[in-house]
Amino acid sequence: MPGERTLYRKIQVTLEYANEGKHTSVEALEEYMYQRSPTNFVYYWRDEKDKVRQDYSRNSIRDTVQLCVELGLVNDGELTQLGLNAVDPRRFPIIVGKQVTKFLTRKDMGIDSVQEAIGKIIKLSTPKPPTADEIWSHLKRNGSEIDLQTFKRLINLLGECKVLWMSQKRIYLPSVPQ
Repeated sequence: MPGERTLYRKIQVTLEYANEGKHTSVEALEEYMYQRSPTNFVYYWRDEKDKVRQDYSRNSIRDTVQLCVELGLVNDGELTQLGLNAVDPRRFPIIVGKQVTKFLTRKDMGIDSVQEAIGKIIKLSTPKPPTADEIWSHLKRNGSEIDLQTFKRLINLLGECKVLWMSQKRIYLPSVPQ
């Protein structure tokens, strides 16, 4: 099971909150989530007296809701039919995995491109699977438009959805035919 603060769980929580009620906009959904204070969106820091502090990240909530919109799971603060289907924990990884795969394809970083990059990187270096950084660098040279941080988060999400096989920070080939 993915950790509490992973993108996988943040999307699940976002869909659950969107499913709770009628939200008139994405902003209303974000505000509702912030008021509910889900621990998935907590960040920690140390103050000047070295005491651990915490707060809920509006940016993390906003980024997750926006990703749900881009994946077609949320529209105008409410769940789409696809989002409603993804609320079911058994369907969630399948639906989100497919939507992330489609999103990456639209951004010229589809699974086929990732597979090709992995093959080229393995041939050029020692026979070990590459990291997301190495794959992104290779794909970025081909003109893709996703920043590294987003790419890493989406690749990890694909691993959590079992679209890719992963081990720690190494990326493996897709686990199921696309």
